[in-house]
Amino acid sequence: MYSICIVDDREIFRRQFKRFALFRSNEDFQVKYEARNGQEALEILRSTSVDMVITDIRMPIMDGLELLKTAKEEKLCSCIVLLSEYSDFTYAKQGIVLGAFDYLVKPIDMGMLGDLLERAKEYLRSRAQGIAQSNSEMRILPGLILKNDSYAEVVGKQIAERILLSETDADGLYLRLNEVLHQLREKVEPDLSYMEKYCCFDELFLLKPIQNGESWVDVFVEKIREIRMSVNKFFVSTKNELILSVINLIVRNIEDNLSLQSVARLLFVNKAYLSHLFKQELGIGFTDYLVSVKIERAKYLLGYSQMKIYEISTQLGYSDTEYFSRVFKQITGKKPTEYREMFFGGDAG
Repeated sequence: MYSICIVDDREIFRRQFKRFALFRSNEDFQVKYEARNGQEALEILRSTSVDMVITDIRMPIMDGLELLKTAKEEKLCSCIVLLSEYSDFTYAKQGIVLGAFDYLVKPIDMGMLGDLLERAKEYLRSRAQGIAQSNSEMRILPGLILKNDSYAEVVGKQIAERILLSETDADGLYLRLNEVLHQLREKVEPDLSYMEKYCCFDELFLLKPIQNGESWVDVFVEKIREIRMSVNKFFVSTKNELILSVINLIVRNIEDNLSLQSVARLLFVNKAYLSHLFKQELGIGFTDYLVSVKIERAKYLLGYSQMKIYEISTQLGYSDTEYFSRVFKQITGKKPTEYREMFFGGDAG
């Protein structure tokens, strides 16, 4: 059975936590220790073996982040979970960077706690094999990328540095880092099937061999950043469900000759209202956004297909190829033929 130390400055919370029915039915974990702050928790960790620490972030004398940092430095406990309020979410993410196993939001959801304990059990079982922390980081990384969170690069750096410690052969490093990218692709691709219209997944999730003087870690981190930016190229900072539905409709059906009127009709809203709301939420007009997505699709077709430029123009709803070329250059700074030359050299038909 794995032992847990609960750390929180509120006695009533510690008492309630220990009495959770989940622990009465769980044969793998037992809350054996408790502490009022990080300093008391450290005294326990230094005097006895504790498998898991679940600690509040905000506490007097020593807070949860300082406890996490010190426990990691002294190798006192490998599985530390942070408790946070919603307002402390930034601190929780900082804790992940410092090496926390995970975090829980108060009030604690029993389902999420149960899932966490299951993962913690696997973590503790596999720790001796040296793969647990990487598994934890790989669980976090896809979500960070899908949320367009730059912490993805921090986690990517941790993964690369850990692999570098255990693998010094260049070919072995290349294979293992690419295996991480392959796992990442498998986790995010189901949510991004529409992105195959706009980027080449085979290239996006493949690390190229490094050049002389380049760092494996830096190149891998840059690849994670490239992936994050690519899959979020249509990311918008709005919580308006209608606008999100409009964007989802556009990016998934960009070749269907969409218009403001047709989209409004499909979503059962007034055209004028949708136009006003779209501009208000995104700071860009509906038509301008639609054109920008069409150009992203055109860039992919120019780079990764043998379609003629007039065929691409027609497929995207431009009956006048010259007009399409002008719009393309206005947005990208290059004519379609010039853009294609970057991929096919002189064969820019």
